[in-house]
Amino acid sequence: MKKYLLGIGLILALIACKQNVSSLDEKNSASVDLPGEMKVLVSKEKDKDGKYSLMATVDKVELKGTSDKNNGSGTLEGVKDDKSKVKLTISDDLNKTTFETFKEDGKTLVSRKVNSKDKSSTVEKFNEKGELSEKTITRENGTRLEYTEIKSDGTGKAKEVLKDFTLEGTLAADKTTLEVKEGTVTLSKHIPNSGEVTVEINDTSTTQATKKTGKWDAKTSTLTIAVNNKNTKSLVFTKEDTITVQNYDSAGTNLEGTAVEIKTLDELKNALK
Repeated sequence: MKKYLLGIGLILALIACKQNVSSLDEKNSASVDLPGEMKVLVSKEKDKDGKYSLMATVDKVELKGTSDKNNGSGTLEGVKDDKSKVKLTISDDLNKTTFETFKEDGKTLVSRKVNSKDKSSTVEKFNEKGELSEKTITRENGTRLEYTEIKSDGTGKAKEVLKDFTLEGTLAADKTTLEVKEGTVTLSKHIPNSGEVTVEINDTSTTQATKKTGKWDAKTSTLTIAVNNKNTKSLVFTKEDTITVQNYDSAGTNLEGTAVEIKTLDELKNALK
């Protein structure tokens, strides 16, 4: 009789383990680290449907889900106290997490945050209609692109927050344009969705002897500024999202001295004088 009861107890325990999403702990699960400083618990055993159970806590909300894999990838869902729905999607390679908040209907987006393994992230906020209204892209090095007042046609305000100063501009036609003006000269930095940066200058001066022109070299990310067909300065927009300036000699043929990092907006404006 005792053996029979022990057998029944063991079977019930195994069933409870395999119906597992209700509770995962250190004994019956493994913890997996995710981008965005998140963690997900993965059951060590499959459930009755042959899937692994997932559990995570994000912003004090408990999310649960299942997956065919036992590495932590999959989709988890939960409900906040205000009845809004949340969903966490973990990529198959664990290199990206997407955390979304929806209204009570489970369809209208409120916010979305995507975290990548390289420490970059994208945060999006949506208006009452579920249309994108704000977006912040944080690069691996901590610099940011910030978009606000985004309209239904995709236009809005834009900022690029660099290490030491900020450039401001607009978003339109899937392209960010940031501008810095000094006198008659306007420097424009264009960042399309493809990410390939281009920089140009436009000088409205009517005096040919002092009118500035610029030539962009995409291979070296360098803008060469010339006056009256003679090179005067070289601006390099580095991969680290810094800007350096270096002067040409009086003949305009060779760079002299060393490149100096521009650390303030005023220094960038001075480089345009």
